[in-house]
Amino acid sequence: MTHLYFTGFDCLGCRAAYAPDEDLLLCPRCPHLLEARYDLARFGREVDRDALARRPAGVWRWRELLPVLDPARIVTLGEGGTPFLRSERLARACGVRELWLKSDAANPTGSLEDRSITVSATKAMEFGYEVLACDSTGNKASSTAADAARAGLRSVVFCPKDTPRPKMAQAVFLGARLIRVDGHYSQINAMSLVKTWKNFNELRALGWIDRLPKMTAVQAARCAPIVESWKKGLPRVEPVEKQPTIASAVAAADPGLLGDQALAAVRASDGDGLAVEKAEIIEAVRRLGQEGLMLEPSGAVTVAAVRRGVQDGLVDRILDLAEIPRQVVSGYEAMLAEAVGI
Repeated sequence: MTHLYFTGFDCLGCRAAYAPDEDLLLCPRCPHLLEARYDLARFGREVDRDALARRPAGVWRWRELLPVLDPARIVTLGEGGTPFLRSERLARACGVRELWLKSDAANPTGSLEDRSITVSATKAMEFGYEVLACDSTGNKASSTAADAARAGLRSVVFCPKDTPRPKMAQAVFLGARLIRVDGHYSQINAMSLVKTWKNFNELRALGWIDRLPKMTAVQAARCAPIVESWKKGLPRVEPVEKQPTIASAVAAADPGLLGDQALAAVRASDGDGLAVEKAEIIEAVRRLGQEGLMLEPSGAVTVAAVRRGVQDGLVDRILDLAEIPRQVVSGYEAMLAEAVGI
């Protein structure tokens, strides 16, 4: 077993501490979200950053900084290590000097969800689970089904009953049992805003970076509870009435505790919130297509936000970064064509 720097969990609400081998989803006292805790001081003394960089690319290059107790149980299909693509045309269109795209289309199922589900599947193996389950409108479902199949586990996916069938085809093909729920998708991938902020703070604590970025919450204008709550100066995210949007994967009327944490991350970083309109998202999809990148509208909101941010004076014209998740399944091309009117 490798040296462990993962020392347990802390509750983000009552601050209660829990051991690293406890099987918990939420704090049993509050209940609130739990956050992994690491001995960063010891890690900084004992681990050579350059040695980590020489390892094969991928999520598990950083295994000492992941909440795993037994590396022998790691479940992976080769997630992470996806390319940065520079786009001069997109940079000019957005009004910045330089723009790079993080293309997670190179992940095993074609989306950024593969990064987190590989860890979830590994923890499922550690705890002896037989089923890996999630709620999803597409991307997370595919990742869950793929890693469950890899680990020899069963997979179950809960999705809103109005989720287009093509978006779930990959998960079903990979063996997931699909359960359609009468209701809307109540969670959001606010984890990526939230955990990115945590990771940057950890990197600064290790001395690997000397400053923190500003975090920007980006949502579709027709369903933007985090952005609206940020604009109003609310202490917590206030749910909104869900409206139809082509960016369905990021449309969550009530993002819950993760939404509150995302809002806190934006404020802690002196960041911003941007809600982009349908026309802006469609334009971003078209321009990305001209770069050879085909993706769902939800993945294009970041590019739309860069352009809007420059226009509104919120984004520096020197350098910006956008992350591109993607999902390609049987029949998805027709649905995308319908969405953007081509």
